[in-house]
Amino acid sequence: MRCCHRHAPAIASSEPHPFSLPGATEHYAAERPVRAEHIRLELDLDFEARALTGRCTTRVSAVRAVSTVTFDAVDMDITEARVDGRPARFSNSGAHARVELPEPMEPGQARDITLAYRCRPRRGLYFWGPDAGYPERPLQAWTQGQDIDARCWFPCLDTPAQKATTEVIATFPARMTSLSNGVLVRDVTEGERRTQHYRMEQPHSPYLVTLVVGEFEEATDSAGTVPLRYLYPPGRREDALRCVARTPQMVALYQQLTGEPFPWSGYAQVFVTEFILGGMEHTTATTLLDSVLHDARAHADYSAEPLIAHELAHQWFGNLLTCRDWPHGWLNEGFATYVEVLWKEHADGADEADQHRLTDLSAYLTEVRERYARPIVARKFHAPMDLFDRHLYEKGALVLHELRRRVGDDLFFRALRHYVSRHRHGVVETVDLSRAFEEATGHNLDRVFDQYVFSPGHPELKVEVRYDAEEARLRLKVRQTQRTDAGTPVFRLPLDVRVTVDGRDTLHRLDITDAEHFFHLPCPTPPTQVRVDPRREVLGAVDVDKAVGLWLEELRAAPEARARTEAAHALGKDGGSRAVEALGRALEDDALFWGTRAACAKALGRIRSPEARARLLAGLPVAHPKVRRAVVAALGEFRRDVEVAGRLRALLEAGDASYFVEAEAARGLGRVRAVDAVPLLEAVAARPSFQDVIGSGALDGLAETQDPSAFPAAVARTAYGQPAHMRRTAVFAVAKLAQVARREREAVDLLSDLLRDPQFRMQWTACEAAKTLGDRRMIAALEGTSLNDPRTRRAAREAVRALREGEPQAREVASLREEVDKLKEESRALREKLEALALRRPEPPPPTSPPRGRAAAKHAARKSTSRRVTGRGRRK
Repeated sequence: MRCCHRHAPAIASSEPHPFSLPGATEHYAAERPVRAEHIRLELDLDFEARALTGRCTTRVSAVRAVSTVTFDAVDMDITEARVDGRPARFSNSGAHARVELPEPMEPGQARDITLAYRCRPRRGLYFWGPDAGYPERPLQAWTQGQDIDARCWFPCLDTPAQKATTEVIATFPARMTSLSNGVLVRDVTEGERRTQHYRMEQPHSPYLVTLVVGEFEEATDSAGTVPLRYLYPPGRREDALRCVARTPQMVALYQQLTGEPFPWSGYAQVFVTEFILGGMEHTTATTLLDSVLHDARAHADYSAEPLIAHELAHQWFGNLLTCRDWPHGWLNEGFATYVEVLWKEHADGADEADQHRLTDLSAYLTEVRERYARPIVARKFHAPMDLFDRHLYEKGALVLHELRRRVGDDLFFRALRHYVSRHRHGVVETVDLSRAFEEATGHNLDRVFDQYVFSPGHPELKVEVRYDAEEARLRLKVRQTQRTDAGTPVFRLPLDVRVTVDGRDTLHRLDITDAEHFFHLPCPTPPTQVRVDPRREVLGAVDVDKAVGLWLEELRAAPEARARTEAAHALGKDGGSRAVEALGRALEDDALFWGTRAACAKALGRIRSPEARARLLAGLPVAHPKVRRAVVAALGEFRRDVEVAGRLRALLEAGDASYFVEAEAARGLGRVRAVDAVPLLEAVAARPSFQDVIGSGALDGLAETQDPSAFPAAVARTAYGQPAHMRRTAVFAVAKLAQVARREREAVDLLSDLLRDPQFRMQWTACEAAKTLGDRRMIAALEGTSLNDPRTRRAAREAVRALREGEPQAREVASLREEVDKLKEESRALREKLEALALRRPEPPPPTSPPRGRAAAKHAARKSTSRRVTGRGRRK
C-alpha cells in the first residue's frame, strides 16, 4: 500500500508528542485455534442500492479441539450458517459471527463453514457513481481491505497470518467487467447480469483479497513468461501506458534482487476512481488511484513509477512474505519503499536514487519534528492504521539502507535472497529478518535493530571539521546531540569521510560509539574537500561545520551529487558574496544533476540579497523543468519585491511548458504579496492541469497574499463538485485567510461540515486544516463527528490535542513570523540604500602631512590600539 494524500504543515513543537494517544491499547497477534485453508466468495452486487448479497464458505482446520468458530464480520445481516452443508446455530454481535459446530473439531480435522449475508458496507467495499456534483464520475465498485477492513465485506478470520487460497464469484451488470485475484476460470452473461469466477491457487491473507467492478479498457504485455494486464478508464490508453510501461523491467529486476521468480500466475494493474489510497497491492491485482494517470506535458515533471514500483514490490514483500501482525508491518511497507530506491538506482542511476532517499529522509525527519518519534515496531495504538506513517514506510526503508551500508552490497543482497527463500509463503516478524541477515552474512545485527527499529529516534550528529597546519592533520569533532531521555539511545554507527588532498581521495570510516569523539586524520597539506557522509547515507541528521572554502570546492567538484547538494544548502546559510557567486554558477550549469541545481536555487532564495535575486532572475529560462520550478519557488522568498512580482506575473500570463512551474509562479506571486495579485490568481485557478496543480498553486497563492478579499474565492473552491485536489487546497486556504478576513466563525462552520463530506480525503483535510485555523471552537465538531476511516479518526484526535495545547502558541508564532519577514524586508531595503550611497560617495581627499608634537602622539596611540583590536579579531 502507498498512501497518497497531502500533508498540511503541522503546528511545530519543540518536543514532539507521544505516538500513543489517550485511550490507545496494546495489540498482539490474534490467537489461531483454527486455520483458514480456503475461502469461496459468491457475491451479487446491487449498484443502485449500494448493497452486497453474499455467501462465504471458509474451510477451516482445527489447531486444538474447538466447538465454535468466530469470524470477523462487521455490520452484516447474517441470514444463515451451515457446517459441511448442514444448518448450524450462530450468533451475530455486529462485529463477530460465532458459529456453533454440530460436534467439536479435533486437531487436524477440517470443516466447511458457510455464512449467507447481506450488507451495505461502510468500509472494505465501496460503490461509486455519478451524482449532481460529479456527473462524469464512472460507476464502479472496488474493495480495499488493509488493515482490518476485509471483515467489512466478507466474514473472515481477519489477520495477516491467516493465509488461504480463494475463489471470488461475482455477479454484476453485464456491461461491466471485473478483476479479482488469480485466474479467470469462468465468464458467463445471462440477460442483464454477468458472472465472473476467479480462482487463486496459492494462499494469501484476507486483506489481499480484491474485487473491482466497472467499465474498463485493457492492454496486455508480458514480463518473460509472466502475463501482464493493464485496466484503465475508457480513452486513457496512452496515459495508462505512460505510467506502467516499465513494469516488465521492474519484474525482471525484482526477480534478480530476491532470487525468487514472480511468485503468482500473473499480474494486473487497474486504475479506479476515488480510491482511498495511492495504491493497494492485492495479490496478482494491484488497484491504483486513477488521478495518477497523466499526459505528456506532466511527464517531464511527474512520474507514477515510484508508486508502480512500490506496489509491484509488494508481490514479494507483503504478499509472498507477510507480516505476522501489523506492528511488524514495516516488513511489508519499508521493503516496498526501499525497492523504489533500488528501482531508481537500476533504471535512472545513483544520483536519482540518492535524491529519492533524500525525499524519504526528509519525510521521516519532518514527522519526528512535527508529530512524534516512535519505535518502528510499536504495539500501543487505537487502530493498526495508526502505524501507517513515515516511520513504517520511509524510516523502514532507511533502516534497510542502513543495513546495506553496514554489511556492503554483496552481503546485503545475499541476505535478502536468503530471507525471501526461507520465508516464502509464510508470515514474518522483525526477528526473522535479523536472523536471516545473521545466517547469510555472519554479522550479528541485533544492536542495529534494537537502536533503529525497537527504539524511537535517530542519531543527530554535529560534526566540526578543522585543519591543523602545525600538526599536519585534520581534526574532526563528532557529537551526538539527540535527546536520550525518552528512549532514544546513543547510537553506534560508522561515519564515512572522504578527504581530498592534491587531487586524490582517501576514504576514512570513523566508528562512532559515544556521545562525543575527537578524530585526528593525517593530512600533510590542507585538504580541498572534506566530504562527511558524501552520499548522505546515515539514517539521521548530520550537521557539518567547516570552512566556507571547503563547501565552495565541493559544490564545484565533488563527484557525488548529494555532496554538492549538501554544499548548496550550507552555502545558503553562509550567504556571503562568494557563496552567491558559486551558487549562481552551479544553477546555470546544465551538466550538473537537477537536484543539486534546485538546491542552489533554494539556497539563493534563502539568502535573499540583491545579488541572489539577480542570479535567480537570470536562471528563470533554465531548460530543466524541475530546476525552473525551484527557481520560481525561490523567487517567492522576495516579499514585496516589485521586480520579482512583475517577472512572476509575466510568467503566469505567458504560461510555461510545465504545469508545475506555472503552479509555483502562482504560489510565488502570492508569497511576494504582489499588488493586485488576487484577480490574476482567481483567473489562474480556473486553468485545467494535471491533478489541478495550477489551480491548487493559485489557491496557495491566494492564501499567501493574506488579502481578505481572497477569502470568498477560497470558500467557493471547497464546494462539492469542484475538482478534488483543488478542494483540499482550498480548505487550507480558508484556514489561513479566516483570521485576516475576520471570518473565523464561517471557517469553523465550513470545516465542521466537511468532516461529513462523502470524499474521505476531504474529511482528513478538514481535520488537518483545523490545526492551521487554530480555533478551539472546532473541538466540538472534531470530537462529535462520527468518522469511519481510522486515519481520519487519528487526524481528528491529533487536531483536538493541537487545539487544546498549541492554538495560542500557533497564533503567536504566525504573528512573529510575519514581523520577522517585515524586518527582513526593511533590512534588505536599508542595505540597498547604503550600497547606493556608497556608490555616490565622493573620492577621499589626498593624504595630509602627518601630525606633529602632541597630536602625533595621540595619532600613534590610536593606530596602536587599532592594530591590537584587529589582531585579537584575527586570532579569534
